[in-house]
Amino acid sequence: MERTPHEGTEEEMVRLKERHGEIERRLLELDRHISLTPEEQVERAGLKKEKLRSKDRIALLAQQLKAA
Repeated sequence: MERTPHEGTEEEMVRLKERHGEIERRLLELDRHISLTPEEQVERAGLKKEKLRSKDRIALLAQQLKAA
């Protein structure tokens, strides 16, 4: 059975949304700390960047699905 291009896009979107949720939960956990270690600060900055990239990619995929 052959997959349609939409199936791959939809699967990627689901995966990105799941990862976005994981990132959000970890950021909330870090935000509950009174202070962050230098390692946690680096982790937090990296997670925020990854979250933004995933949000942008989700928006792009949604636009592609809508246009199709």
